[in-house]
Amino acid sequence: MENEEFRFEPQTPLPGVPGAEPEIFAPAGPVPAGFNERFLAYFTDAFPFVLGNYLSLNALVKAGVLAYTPANEWKWKFLWIAAYVLYETVLSSGGRATVGKFLFNIRVRAKDGGDLPVGRAFVRAVGYFLSSATLNLGYLLALVTPEKRALHDYAAGSRVVSIKERGDVANGLVLAFSWGLMAVMVGSWLNQTVLKLSPAEKTQIVAAHRTISKIARLEEIYMEREGHYTNDLKTLADLTGNVNAVRAELYKTLEPGSLAIASNGRRFLITAKARNWRKTEVSVASRKDAPGAP
Repeated sequence: MENEEFRFEPQTPLPGVPGAEPEIFAPAGPVPAGFNERFLAYFTDAFPFVLGNYLSLNALVKAGVLAYTPANEWKWKFLWIAAYVLYETVLSSGGRATVGKFLFNIRVRAKDGGDLPVGRAFVRAVGYFLSSATLNLGYLLALVTPEKRALHDYAAGSRVVSIKERGDVANGLVLAFSWGLMAVMVGSWLNQTVLKLSPAEKTQIVAAHRTISKIARLEEIYMEREGHYTNDLKTLADLTGNVNAVRAELYKTLEPGSLAIASNGRRFLITAKARNWRKTEVSVASRKDAPGAP
């Protein structure tokens, strides 16, 4: 027992003991950039090209330099797309950064962490359109994949990393601006696609309006004969001498049960709904008062 030493080597840090603080392990290499800052950087980079295409095309058409045709519009658009692809290719390769990525402190790197070569940067730039063509699901991959890589990152063998940590306030602002901007863009897309009237719907609405305009004309004929307007559809249909034809047209162009004629004798208002999926309302009002009505 003389030479034996009693040693106690704690396996876990002891609170309050100097030098016993737990060792903090930092992740190796830069962390993957989040979806929100990537989206804002993408918008910052792409928006000037979209706006430039729109403004320059309008200016050339107004100046008479370029005739407005669908073919010319697409040719001009392809020029701006090519410029955008070149911009992304050059500034996403060799350790450089686009304006948007520079502002949000993120960079494009090769999957192994090195600088992205020019060839892969070109594939990545073109891959943006592949991510868009999948109903934007290619971009949303960055929300669920382990390294937050989008479809164009997988195509190019790239990843996007954050080079500077932000505070809680900055992260909150990035989140708010990102999702607010996405809400605006989704609303605009819905307005231009789902909510926009198709040519077929426009035809249905025009047909419905034409039908109630014929009924309005029958009201005028009735008023010239009787001195007042009426809200009796059967009486108006009898004026045509072909009630069945009137009934057939109403069924063909108007939503069943939607036709309404309101009249106080001096004026009238005819409303109905077209037979399109959103049942667009159409209306016609009397253009002049009936002189003989009370």
